[in-house]
Amino acid sequence: MKKTKQSGQQILDCMWVYTYKFDKHHRLLKCKARLVVRGDQQRNITAQDTYAATLASRSFRMLTAIAAKHDLELKQYDVTNAFVHATIDREVFMRMPRGYQKPGTVLRLNKALYGLRISPLLWQREFTSTLRALGFQEVPHEPCCLIKDGIIIFFYVDDIILAYHKDMEHQAQQAIKRLQDKYLFTGGNDLQWFLGVEIIRDRESRTIQLSQAAYADKISRLADRTDIRHDTPMATAELLPRDGLASPSEINKYQRKIGSLLFAAVTTRPDIAFATSRLARFLSNPGQEHHDAADRVLLYLLATKHLALQLGNGAGLQIASDASFADNTLDRKSSQGYAIKLFNGLIAWKANKQDTVTTSTTEAELLALSQVAKEALFISRLLKELGIQLENPTVTIQCDNKQTIRLVTEEISKLQTKLRHVDIHNHWIRQEVSTGRISVEYTPTADMIADGLTKALPPNKWPEFLQQLGLVPAETIIARNQAPLEEIQEKLESLVV
Repeated sequence: MKKTKQSGQQILDCMWVYTYKFDKHHRLLKCKARLVVRGDQQRNITAQDTYAATLASRSFRMLTAIAAKHDLELKQYDVTNAFVHATIDREVFMRMPRGYQKPGTVLRLNKALYGLRISPLLWQREFTSTLRALGFQEVPHEPCCLIKDGIIIFFYVDDIILAYHKDMEHQAQQAIKRLQDKYLFTGGNDLQWFLGVEIIRDRESRTIQLSQAAYADKISRLADRTDIRHDTPMATAELLPRDGLASPSEINKYQRKIGSLLFAAVTTRPDIAFATSRLARFLSNPGQEHHDAADRVLLYLLATKHLALQLGNGAGLQIASDASFADNTLDRKSSQGYAIKLFNGLIAWKANKQDTVTTSTTEAELLALSQVAKEALFISRLLKELGIQLENPTVTIQCDNKQTIRLVTEEISKLQTKLRHVDIHNHWIRQEVSTGRISVEYTPTADMIADGLTKALPPNKWPEFLQQLGLVPAETIIARNQAPLEEIQEKLESLVV
């Protein structure tokens, strides 16, 4: 809507954004130009105005594992120009695009144009409201997932996935038809790509593999060295802080490497989780040895890009936690990690440094146990909300420290930890064990899946660790006829405006 400029009202600029779209083989399909508003110029915008929930990675893996186990259909759709379907809830003015200006005249936005910081939230509200009107109900612990009569819809901004049993095909198509009456939907094919992750499905074996082979190719170009070849992502020797100060360009380069690795580490490649977590501690002042270590992870990822995370084809929940006591020389904090499998597929994991110093291995293991227990209870509640019933409702956690197990299971009042803040975790876990929501069982270190999430393992233990994580070769990835990355780069450079 055109409106004459009024005194005191902020008027935002606009700009053109140019992007490129590729097919699943990374061949260039088309160039896109989109007019966006300069939302970065907006004043008086709070986090409450801009926060929009997005589908959590663990929720995506959980839903994919459920689809594999129960042989659900997975159909993918895309909403064209999603944001502009949402009505804007305040007055926002924008200057007219260059070449279309009229003296004294600006535009008042009626819809949530791309570029506004409030647009993602407005779109989420719009789409969720539409689904509610169709009878879908939000899953309380995952706002980007809604369910109705066995049909599950989950979405990440404008990428929409439908999951349903084959015998619900008619009802699912009816829901899509109702949505298409309001939005321009494209797609409807089997799910093959989601947020840069390739989905490889074997319905006969009830498994789904998640791969980031193309992403590994892309980020390998960040490595300064190409002569590093190792069977593991990180050496067992400890990395120490740099003596001296890194230049801004060194810091920027290192942060790009670690940021790129983090996406793979939290999405499909738990085998680099510990290495990436450890390297992230040097983001503010990296040295050459840190760059070399980051290059080692990048090139390890490239060499093992054919590995995919396999989900499905199993039963129940398997949960494990572990800690490496006081392994950080500078502050003597412990490293901790956990792994959670659903239907024999890894859906959640973490490798991090504990926030506090502990005084014994038992206390370090207790903090790790508390961390995974909270995550496991969350996942258990989410499964119930999705209508998935497990044979054993009790959350069983594997631990390789017998003293820690005695601390949370035996009814002996004199069993106390030495630190008050650690003792709080102890009493909480004891409470959950006594109610039957949690049980803790002993697992030898040799069989502990979380062991490699707390320390750098030597090469002789690495193959077994990969097997425990469920990382398996997906030969279709390396056999596929892909366009060389150099060719793609040349095309992009020739299209720069």
